[in-house]
Amino acid sequence: MSAPAPLPAASEDAAIALPPDKFHRVLAGLLLVLALSSLDANIVGPALPLISSEFGALDSLTWVLTIFLLTSTAATPLYGKLSDMYGRRPLLTIAVLLFLAGSAFSGLAQSMNQLILGRAIQGVGAGGLMTLTQITMSDLVSPRRRGSYQGLFGAVFTIASLAGPPLGGVIAEFWSWRWIFYVNLPLGAAALTLLWMGLPPGVRTTSHRIDVLGFVVIMAATSCVLMALNQGSHGSWTSPIVISLAVAAVVLALLLGPIEARAKEPLIPLAMVGNSVWLIATGVATLVTIAVFGALAFMPLYLQLAGGLSPTASGIAMVPSAAGLMLSLLYGGRAITRTGRYKVFAVTGVGVATLALFALALAAYALPSPYLLGALLFPLGAGLGLLMPGLTVAYQNAVAHEDIGTATSTAGFFRSLGGAFGIAAAGAILAMQAGGLLPAGGGAQDMDNIGLGQLSQLSPAAQAMVLADYQWAMVTIFAAAGVVAALAFALIRLLPEQELSDVANRPESNALESNPLGSDPPGANPPGTKS
Repeated sequence: MSAPAPLPAASEDAAIALPPDKFHRVLAGLLLVLALSSLDANIVGPALPLISSEFGALDSLTWVLTIFLLTSTAATPLYGKLSDMYGRRPLLTIAVLLFLAGSAFSGLAQSMNQLILGRAIQGVGAGGLMTLTQITMSDLVSPRRRGSYQGLFGAVFTIASLAGPPLGGVIAEFWSWRWIFYVNLPLGAAALTLLWMGLPPGVRTTSHRIDVLGFVVIMAATSCVLMALNQGSHGSWTSPIVISLAVAAVVLALLLGPIEARAKEPLIPLAMVGNSVWLIATGVATLVTIAVFGALAFMPLYLQLAGGLSPTASGIAMVPSAAGLMLSLLYGGRAITRTGRYKVFAVTGVGVATLALFALALAAYALPSPYLLGALLFPLGAGLGLLMPGLTVAYQNAVAHEDIGTATSTAGFFRSLGGAFGIAAAGAILAMQAGGLLPAGGGAQDMDNIGLGQLSQLSPAAQAMVLADYQWAMVTIFAAAGVVAALAFALIRLLPEQELSDVANRPESNALESNPLGSDPPGANPPGTKS
């Protein structure tokens, strides 16, 4: 695979589409928005055992995670379309405010159902955080230089990820798990202030139609899949409810194609399927998200049960994954900008992550020190860090600028769907395996009435049996995740590589105010350059 001819370096004015003072404010605001979403994704895990002890219903813990991904998945395509209509700043504002409202509601929850509702509201807001961050940066920075900024964004993402598990453990153990949600409030207020100081107001220049029917079908199909996984794991996979949900999901998925084909402005444009770069990059990202979310969702829970760690210690044991992610993101992003290549880093990243998942399966089977399990998360994070910048740069560079919002939000939709499916599948494996040897009948349904804090009340023999169940469940989860990642490795080798432009698109419409820098420099608005 030969390197493309190097592009001449563009001037800073051509590569960045805002004056320096405004750009730096926007950049800081976007980094805080990213910190909001990544911190929330990692801070909740170590608190799950304590939440279960307070509210009971261990099986509902899966929904604390999956409802967030369900609502964020359904909302993600809408943010791309609405930001094209009304501008990035208004939609970023709405997304952050919804996320903060959900955080406050979750912190105030007095039951598991209330907590799940709060997480659902959080998810509606979170559906726009990551997607709008990427779309806004695509407005401001040239494709080639996005690699470096992806590395910077990745570093902030990883710092929040590093802080998330130990911070969640410390807050839950020594203060209250409710403050893992309240901590979002000051970050959100600071982010909104910076974005309003830097981003121009949105300007509506064209009329668009929202694909309401497509949104409803997507939401319904996704809900059917997740509910089928949840019902099957706590009952029979051949029960009428599970079969009905599965059939409904298939029918809705089949209907979605004709609905989107007839929609004047579909949420998921079928034309994207014809773009091989977008199609492969999105497929790889979805598969990897399934694998990683499934593998890591219940890792703190496992470390506390099998390793005997406290919530704080289980959070600290998760730090190597974020450390590997940060280091490789910084390296990979800069390497893309320096070389103009992205495929070699993406392929290497998926390969490393696949090997790490299989190594985790073997380690979980042998049940070594919990900190050794944590150390094996370092190569998993490193693989993801090499992969993430390359995929985003690849598909944003492969579409016209007017399609970047739709392309990014649609890719984000499938990634979120993959994350929801990965967590739900892992939760199904965990519930089926861990529910079989509990007292009062031994059925998986007994998980509804026992919290993790009550496991210490079991006899030593019963505790050992439950521990063995959890151990085998994690082995199965890691191995299944490794197989999914291996499929992603086979797919990514087919990814075409295209030349990266070094000039910002500088759109003159809704993402920025009209002509923000005065006269555009010559050549500042070329379509994505393709090899």
